Amino acid sequence: MKPELAILIRLQGIDLELRKINEEKSSVPKHLEDLQEHLSSKEAELNELNERITEIQKRKVDVEDEFELENVRLGKSQKKISSLKTNREYQALQKEINEIKKANAAREDEILAIMEETNSLQEEIKGKKQQVKQDRKEIKAEQKRIKQLQARLNAKIAALTEDREAVSKDISPNLLTKYNFLKDRRAGVAIAAVTDGICSACNMNIPPQLYNELLRDEKILTCPSCQRLIYALKVN
Repeated sequence: MKPELAILIRLQGIDLELRKINEEKSSVPKHLEDLQEHLSSKEAELNELNERITEIQKRKVDVEDEFELENVRLGKSQKKISSLKTNREYQALQKEINEIKKANAAREDEILAIMEETNSLQEEIKGKKQQVKQDRKEIKAEQKRIKQLQARLNAKIAALTEDREAVSKDISPNLLTKYNFLKDRRAGVAIAAVTDGICSACNMNIPPQLYNELLRDEKILTCPSCQRLIYALKVN
């Protein structure tokens, strides 16, 4: 095998490892993003619950005020009964008293319903707060894990990049330019082995004449199907 071809194969090994590490690095934050999205959802639910409690507590105050006002009116109406002179006046006032009692009974029911809903919401809020606390704890741990992992990956990238620069110096500029061009357009695979006349990258047959020339190993050739640089891999 031509020395420069062997160097290209080594370079491709480095580049494929770099590609793998960079893909891993880019996928690292995905779990953190999922956790943050889950946390945002729980925080939004918690805000809605708090808003609901504020809303019904305000309603409770309004209903209690109405109840007190109507209760005062009820007391005044009941005191008037003894001073009424006609049956018609008595019936009208009695109707008013009954309506006040009925309305206040409904207000009492509403106040009790609000209290029950408040208790239920408070329990739900307690659970949501616990979930939010747990999510924040998981996010903190994940951020720490990601920081450590990225530091390790960056160290590997730095070492491989240094190796790549050293290896690239032993390749002629024109060939290196061609290799880089193919690497960027062929998913990182710029050079492929040919076994029994078949390109291992595209699985297409190499024309017999070209394959014979490849076996002579006199120069670096290109696969006519995928345009990658090729070399013969002899099987015993």
